[in-house]
Amino acid sequence: MAEFSQNQRRKTLAILVGGGPAPGINGVIRSVTNEALGAGMRVLGIMEGFRWLAQGDGTRVRELDYDAVSGIHFDGGSVLRTSRTNPASKPETLEATVRALTELGVDYLVTIGGDDTASSAMKIEKAGIKIGIAHVPKTIDNDLPLPGHMPTFGYETARAAGVDITQAMMVDAETTNRWYYLVSMGRKAGHLALGIGKAAGATLTIIGEEFRNERVSLRTICDILESSHIKRMAHGRPYG
Repeated sequence: MAEFSQNQRRKTLAILVGGGPAPGINGVIRSVTNEALGAGMRVLGIMEGFRWLAQGDGTRVRELDYDAVSGIHFDGGSVLRTSRTNPASKPETLEATVRALTELGVDYLVTIGGDDTASSAMKIEKAGIKIGIAHVPKTIDNDLPLPGHMPTFGYETARAAGVDITQAMMVDAETTNRWYYLVSMGRKAGHLALGIGKAAGATLTIIGEEFRNERVSLRTICDILESSHIKRMAHGRPYG
């Protein structure tokens, strides 16, 4: 642990989570906390993302130490919870967020979230606040263009969970001669669906990018699925 003189203020690092839940969030919170504590910093966990900060409320925080984050990486969800509040949606909420962070004495802010949270963090930094901000891309959609085509941790963990579910359903399908349709999240990006389908060896995977931004009717999707059924049955496999 670093030692501080009487004239040297201990730095404060804050962590918050924005957007939807994704596997692996608690692992990031634990890693960031342990690194910051090891560097001699005080660590604050901001509850429910930007929800309270956007109202100028800096009281919804908890101090994080080694005991507080021990073993949390084994649990799903987020020990800091999350919210979809966008502090940059209005000038007054952005100003309130900056004010609350300043009053908390935050020197460094780590945000964990998707593209909306990343955009909010960037706008907070551009607001002139004297806080170092780092964003950890969480989104399971994998729709953030990262250097070196690096996938987001949310995508990797969600894909792994999706593969387990898909493979279990494939066993059931073969056992009972049934057809199962699984729908993954991803909004406008097909990365998660494609990643799960390829890794699990799914019978068929359909993603929106295949249609080149054309409007796709339900009939078209049904025709593709029906064709897959016919081909499978022709090969003596009435399931999938």
